[in-house]
Amino acid sequence: MTTMKSRYREIAEQLIDDIRSGTWKLGGKLPTEGDLVDRFGASRATIRESLRELESSGYIKRRRGTRSVLITNDPKQGFVNSVQSIGELLQYSRYTDSQVLTADSVIAEASLAERLNVPEGSRWLRIEIMRHAVDGSSLPIGYSEIYVDNQYADISSGLDDGKDVHSLLEDKYNLEFRSVRQTLFASKASANVASRLSIPVDSVILMTRTEFITNDDVTAEIGFGHFPADRYRVEIVLERDLGSQQETL
Repeated sequence: MTTMKSRYREIAEQLIDDIRSGTWKLGGKLPTEGDLVDRFGASRATIRESLRELESSGYIKRRRGTRSVLITNDPKQGFVNSVQSIGELLQYSRYTDSQVLTADSVIAEASLAERLNVPEGSRWLRIEIMRHAVDGSSLPIGYSEIYVDNQYADISSGLDDGKDVHSLLEDKYNLEFRSVRQTLFASKASANVASRLSIPVDSVILMTRTEFITNDDVTAEIGFGHFPADRYRVEIVLERDLGSQQETL
């Protein structure tokens, strides 16, 4: 399944064309958000999504209160998942082209139960997704395995809508996630993961484990992301409110 191209993505692709054609010099600043709003006839929120996509692809650097700076016209470092809030963490898949490979019911036998940290014999909906960068690169930047509590398995009928799995859970079951827990760690690619990502077996990869926990303390979704070390990195920016006396180091 490939999601329908959004307006912000169309604008991002036009800006990338401008960058590659030399419209702006390296180290130079892109137009203001207001100028881009006027140019494309889009909302400021849409323009911000487009600029975030350019940052995720490695073309620009953004800072609050200043214009975006062009840092390269040919990014080599692969996809960058820049996270500044929980909201941005949940928006990850919006900045990649996703294709659902499979969606099937599985029983958590011993090894899977241990991996998920769930009761042995419990049933889960397993969804496999391939992710590619939006710049058209043929090599995938990620392969995801997502496990959904069986009581929510009906969402499989909505996977073709192009929404994130957690968004489908929120919409269909009126769930509210009180917390999202993500762990990042290095691992080696198994034969299955290596074949998905077009890398040698035992290559070093970055893995993520993400849990979505509801207000009722139910872990509704557990996801595993697999990323080639040379195509993906994570940037986390946390800004302090220096005017507040409540935060200390």
